[in-house]
Amino acid sequence: MADITITQKITIELDGKSPFEYVVMKQGDKGSRILAVSLLQNKQPYEIPTGCTARIKYYKPDGNPVLNDCTLSGDEILVTYTEQMLAAAGVGKGEIVLLKNGKELKSATYYTKIVETVYKTEGLTSDKEFLSVATVLNDMDQAAQKATAEAKIAEAAAATATEKAQAAGTAAGKATTAAGAADRAKANADAATKAANEAKTNAEKATQSANTAAGDAQKATTAAKAAAAACEGIAAGINTIADTTTGKTYTIGVDAGRIYLEARD
Repeated sequence: MADITITQKITIELDGKSPFEYVVMKQGDKGSRILAVSLLQNKQPYEIPTGCTARIKYYKPDGNPVLNDCTLSGDEILVTYTEQMLAAAGVGKGEIVLLKNGKELKSATYYTKIVETVYKTEGLTSDKEFLSVATVLNDMDQAAQKATAEAKIAEAAAATATEKAQAAGTAAGKATTAAGAADRAKANADAATKAANEAKTNAEKATQSANTAAGDAQKATTAAKAAAAACEGIAAGINTIADTTTGKTYTIGVDAGRIYLEARD
């Protein structure tokens, strides 16, 4: 179902004079009249680069300025005339502006003849209109809100990272303390092992010395027993002995392995 929007077409030079014909609009119309602008460069159709945006800079017949956004359709620039753009009857003038990467390219000035309406609506006053600026400000506000949200996320992430770093530092400190305690425990264990080995060596030496002493004592005991046996044998074989010098006679006896002489009467 068709609506009540109508479109006029016009060609405007980028590097030449203004178009001869007027764009004709009606006072008081609102969003129903669209101007489709094609651009020329050196009398040849101009191909609008990708990534461009377009605006209309416009002065109404009463001198109030307008700065609104346009719509791109291929290489055509669509200018929708708002209620404010058509609020005052007379001749207004405007120019198309292409924008990309901070650069601006303006067209030649064109003119709009706004025919006075028969029946004027009460309450409509001609004023300035800056819808493009409002769009820009809105975009800036949204960008600022997004940046703020991202900053908060980054701040929270930084806080989390700081907490983790602190926890890691604490864990590292505890690990260092534990390592020190382990080193001390190892040193004590090594010292205890060394002392035990020395004690074992000393015990082995003492045992060896005791065994040697026991062997020597056993040998002495055996020798003593042999000597006692020999003495007893001698005593058993010879009971008496005579001293030719004194003429006395002695009895030979043995007591606890000792040989003794006892004079006889």
